[in-house]
Amino acid sequence: MVRRALAAAGLSGTGPYGTGAPSAPSAATLVDAAVLAALFEQDGEAMLVLIRRAAALERDPGHVALPGGRVEPGEPALAAALREAHEEIGLDPAAVEVLGHLPPMRRHSAAHQIAPFIAALEDRPHLAPSPEEVEAVFEVPLFELLADGVAWEEHWGEDAAPEAHRVCFFAVPSLGDDLLWGLTGRVVWELLELVATVPHR
Repeated sequence: MVRRALAAAGLSGTGPYGTGAPSAPSAATLVDAAVLAALFEQDGEAMLVLIRRAAALERDPGHVALPGGRVEPGEPALAAALREAHEEIGLDPAAVEVLGHLPPMRRHSAAHQIAPFIAALEDRPHLAPSPEEVEAVFEVPLFELLADGVAWEEHWGEDAAPEAHRVCFFAVPSLGDDLLWGLTGRVVWELLELVATVPHR
C-alpha cells in the first residue's frame, strides 16, 4: 500500500536527494537533516517505528520523533538517515529497503530543511536503543494513525505573518500519554495522506 502510494505520487526512490552530497551551503533549501520512517508488517498490519528522544538532549528533548538527525558535511542525506537510525536504535542499514521519499520539509523559522525517507523492513526489527539519545521505542500501527478523531491540526501565528505555520498532532493508544506532533507530525501526516488516496485492493 505504501509502496504503491509513493509510486503513484512520483516519490519512489531517493528523488531530489539522489545519492550525492546535500545542497551547497549557499542554497536556500539546504537539507541539513534526514529522518527515516521505517515500516514493517506484524500480524497483517503495517507498523511505524517511532522514538521518544532522551530528556537530556539539547534539541526537542522528550519529543516523539522519527529516527534521524543532522547530515554531516559532504554526507548524502540518505546515508545520514541510515547512520542516525543505526546510532539511535541499532537499526541495521542492510535490513532497510528505501521505498521512497517525501518532499523536503522546512523547519519553522529556519532556512534549512529535512529530508524524509520512507523505508520497509523485512521483519520486525531487533533494536538496541542508545540510552543517551532515546528513552523509548514505539511500534505504532498505521491503522491507529488513520483512525477517526486521533489527528488534528492547528495554525500557529497570524495568517498574514511569516511565522504562521501548520502544526499536526496525533494522539493514539500505542503512544500512551505521548503526543506525536511538530515536524514529525507533518511527515507522518503527509505520508498518511498519500496512503489514504490509494484504493485498497
